[in-house]
Amino acid sequence: MSEVHDGAVDKMKKIWAILGATLAIFPNIRYLADLRYRVDPALERSVCRSLVCSDTVLLDAADRLSLGDKEDKAIAVANLREALRRNVASPYRWADLGQAFLNLDQTAEAQYCFMRAVELGPRIPPILWRTARFYLDIQDINRSQEYLGRMLEAAPDYKDLVFGLYLSSPRGVVDSFEFGIRRQGRVAQDYFRYLLGHAPSEDVGKAWSWLQDHSLADSGLAVDYVDFLLKKAQYPLATEIWIRSVGREDDAYLRPNLVFNGGFEREPLQGGLDWSFSKINGVKIRRDSTGAFSGSSSLQIEFDGAKNIDSNLLTHSVVANPGRHHFRAWVRTSELTTDEGIGFRLVDSSAQIDLQTARLTGIRDWTPLDLEFTVSGPPRLLRIEVVRQSSQRLDSKIIGRVWIDDVSLIQR
Repeated sequence: MSEVHDGAVDKMKKIWAILGATLAIFPNIRYLADLRYRVDPALERSVCRSLVCSDTVLLDAADRLSLGDKEDKAIAVANLREALRRNVASPYRWADLGQAFLNLDQTAEAQYCFMRAVELGPRIPPILWRTARFYLDIQDINRSQEYLGRMLEAAPDYKDLVFGLYLSSPRGVVDSFEFGIRRQGRVAQDYFRYLLGHAPSEDVGKAWSWLQDHSLADSGLAVDYVDFLLKKAQYPLATEIWIRSVGREDDAYLRPNLVFNGGFEREPLQGGLDWSFSKINGVKIRRDSTGAFSGSSSLQIEFDGAKNIDSNLLTHSVVANPGRHHFRAWVRTSELTTDEGIGFRLVDSSAQIDLQTARLTGIRDWTPLDLEFTVSGPPRLLRIEVVRQSSQRLDSKIIGRVWIDDVSLIQR
């Protein structure tokens, strides 16, 4: 019995000794493995199966080696093959290996890896970005923009970054729409608005034509484009774009009335060659279908008596050619207080024309306000303003309502 006991004790002592030795050398094994597989991933793979598995150091080594010579880059590929073997479903591992192949000028292998990455992560922005970058590196710009477009679908927040890349492309703005937008209405319109602030007029014009050809140009986009052209003093082109885009919705526009939507038969587009107004404290501006001088609608301005308003309440841009012009607007007022009422002002872009009508207060039935003037020189941009100046009286806070209708500017 004693011999059995002594044998068991000896066996336990041997086990403890072996375990203690293993624990003592374990850190060194880990260190040696991490050090060794930097140049021998096959050895690390063998060690990993039994003792150690360090993906992080494996990938770090590959990153470092990718900056080295051809031999180092080949070792990096081996490292990344091993990393991929451990997680073959990871799109990131496929992309890492694809980049490593590209570093070795093995384009076909790199392309295969990036295609696998996209298959596994079709809506992961970093994967789509890296794939786009790969195609840019091999000078396939159209394919690069295709994957940038897919990235925009998955992550619209990156649009400014991507749009900047599109604009810098040597292929031109039309190719960016063809290959990088994927017929997405909202993204295409966002890109056009980006071009308005960053591209030359010629490229903006090409982009507008593309949008029209693909039925993606709406009235809101036309407003932005026409505003752009007006700032560039391209008045004839602005008028042409306006006619083709929204001008047909007003039969009287340019036949002969130069004021689009002068009868307020449709909601103002807030820019372009239509009416524009912003929110003003103490004032409400809206279309009114309950009372009109002609047609079915007019514009109503209501003052609540909270402020002594001093503002351009409403504006409208008009392109006027040289010649004699007659302006008329019909206005009705209801209990409009103070000595400063509502009137119109016309001013041109060169400040050679600055005219004002009479101002109406109190209670008035439909009353015409007229101006006669001559435009000389080249075509000009006129701004029609509905104005009210501040009153100097003690009871200066204006209250009451105004209706405006049938605003026209006719060249004689």
